[in-house]
Amino acid sequence: MGAKKIKVKKKPTEKADEILGFSDRLLEWGRDNMAYLAGAVGGIVLVVLIVWGVGLYNQSKERSAAREYARITAQEPVDPANEEALKARLDAFKGFLEKHEGTGAAVLAAVDLGRLLQEAGRYEEALQWYDRAAQDLPEGSALDLTVDYGRALALEAMERTDEALAAWGALAQKADDGLKRECLWHQARLAARKGDKKAAQGYYDLALQAQGAYPGKSLLEAEKNAL
Repeated sequence: MGAKKIKVKKKPTEKADEILGFSDRLLEWGRDNMAYLAGAVGGIVLVVLIVWGVGLYNQSKERSAAREYARITAQEPVDPANEEALKARLDAFKGFLEKHEGTGAAVLAAVDLGRLLQEAGRYEEALQWYDRAAQDLPEGSALDLTVDYGRALALEAMERTDEALAAWGALAQKADDGLKRECLWHQARLAARKGDKKAAQGYYDLALQAQGAYPGKSLLEAEKNAL
């Protein structure tokens, strides 16, 4: 049998010496790397300060944009037939967008531009602003229905029938019953425009089943019977 190894327990003083030795090495490493540590801590503090500063700056930008947007929209409504007044309001919104791009109020201004141009019968220009608003909308924004509605109306007015059908269909999928009824009505009219009587009848039937007051039952039935 081999000789059994005997473990010799270290004396308390030896353990203490080891701990002190480790502590000394740690302190020495800290002294040697003080510049590195200071830089790391300073870097973290700097990042925190930058994030905090950017947050405050963004809040300030949003407040400033909201105040100016409120000032523009508080003015008298514009008559689309008044070309001079319309141009002045369009220029005001465009100037606002250049100054406050990236803010929530800028999205509202883009929607306003689309609406004003649509009311003036300038549908292609209106569509461009609705598209811009759609790109800048935050995820889950309640404005998406307004933007989609404006886009669908513009496409229909421009007689881009297939695109308008798709736009109204997409809006109907996420609209409540009241708006869904109107979307289905537009789809029925567009299908009739294409000469697809069967599809038009189907849309009219769905519109009549949907809840809502607009368009009225008598109008839907009259248009369906006239196919």
